[in-house]
Amino acid sequence: MSSGNILAVTDVLNFLVSGIDKITLETELTASGWISTPARGGSKSGAGTIWTSPNTPYSVRIMTQPDGSSYARVYNGPGGGAPAEQPLNPSGKPGSRGDTHFILLP
Repeated sequence: MSSGNILAVTDVLNFLVSGIDKITLETELTASGWISTPARGGSKSGAGTIWTSPNTPYSVRIMTQPDGSSYARVYNGPGGGAPAEQPLNPSGKPGSRGDTHFILLP
């Protein structure tokens, strides 16, 4: 059952750090009023969705790779990685590629 309590970027990061699967994360984002739009993907990243918060300037990009695995990245802007936006690490600060890719549970 979803809580609908993803109100801040720290809430998303806490879910990702503690471990969450794609379906549960998307259910939580939906219940919290986040808005989804399709994300452009590539041959490696696969198809995805950008989730935008109605209350904060942050976004979450969830990608499903061709092998079926999924990952999420949190950005300090509403575009899911648009120019000038930076991916955030578990502390909510811009970080390296390895620190900002959160593998979602199967």
